[in-house]
Amino acid sequence: MAQPVSFGIRGGVPFTGAFSDTSVSEITSYSSSNSYLVGPMVEVHLPLGFSIEGDGLYHPLNLSQTTVTGATPANPSVTIHQRFTFQSWEFPVLVKYRFLHTPIVKPLVEAGPTFRATGQALSGNFSKAGFVLGGGVEVKMGHIRVEPELRYIRWGSDSAVSGANLAPSNVNQAELTLGLSF
Repeated sequence: MAQPVSFGIRGGVPFTGAFSDTSVSEITSYSSSNSYLVGPMVEVHLPLGFSIEGDGLYHPLNLSQTTVTGATPANPSVTIHQRFTFQSWEFPVLVKYRFLHTPIVKPLVEAGPTFRATGQALSGNFSKAGFVLGGGVEVKMGHIRVEPELRYIRWGSDSAVSGANLAPSNVNQAELTLGLSF
C-alpha cells in the first residue's frame, strides 16, 4: 500500500509576469522578469486516484518602472528607471486526480484555490486569492515521485489604492512547475 502522506519540494518558472504592463501619464510599468517560485509541498493521498496537495511557494515579484517628466522649453525631460522586487508567498490547495493507475507514469489534473501573502508595499491593493487549474504527469522512480505540471492561475481583482503608482497585477498567469516528493 502506498504512503498516505508525502512531502517534497516544488519549484518552477512563470511564463507571465506578476504585473500588467501599463502606461499612465508619465509612468510606464512592466514586469521585468518572471523570476522563479520554490517551496515545500505536502500531499495527502486518497482512494480512487484522488489526493489533496498544499504548497507554500516563495515567488519574488519584479517590476520595472520608467518615469519621463514632461519637457519644457527651459528644462529638458528627465527619465528615471526603477526596479522593484516585492516579496510574495503563494499557497495553492489543490485537489488532484490521477487518470491511469499504472505503476510508473500517471497523467493528472488538478484544481483548487490559491492564496497570496505579499510584503507591506503590496498588501493594500494586490489580489489575495485566486483559482488554479493544472495538468501534468507523475513519474514514479523508486520512492521518489517527479511531477512536471503546467498551471493556469486566475487571480481576483486588485483593490484600488489612491495615490499608488504601482502597476495592477496580471490576473491571468501561467507557470511550469516541477514537484519532487517522497
